[in-house]
Amino acid sequence: MRARDDAGSVSVLTLGLLAVLLAALVTVMAVTQVQLQRSRLAHAADEVALAAADSVDLDLYLRTGDVALDPDLLRAAAAAQLVDSAERDGLGAAVLVDASSPDGFTAEVTLALRMPVLFGANWLPGRVDLAATAAARAG
Repeated sequence: MRARDDAGSVSVLTLGLLAVLLAALVTVMAVTQVQLQRSRLAHAADEVALAAADSVDLDLYLRTGDVALDPDLLRAAAAAQLVDSAERDGLGAAVLVDASSPDGFTAEVTLALRMPVLFGANWLPGRVDLAATAAARAG
């Protein structure tokens, strides 16, 4: 009886290890990209809320001195700022879910983004839904 030859088994182990390392690297890169997009979306939500908080009803303010947000101006200002922020931050698919004022002087906005998980490639499977909410007070 001859002893069994082990030639080639190291190559198989090396290829297996490389595959595991490549999968781990791709996973870390995908998670990092999602986290960066979430941060960009939160930053854009802050900008949109600040712009919406500037939509004060000027007629009421000039007549009485009271600060109140106009709901129509609030939504328009939020939508306009989202266009600017999305263009600059690479959030072209971000949408304005809600722009409202619960108490008349606080602007609350919610943005949403559905993005591919892997490297922005729409042809690859997997999507993640991101949302960011921000509030700003008119003063």
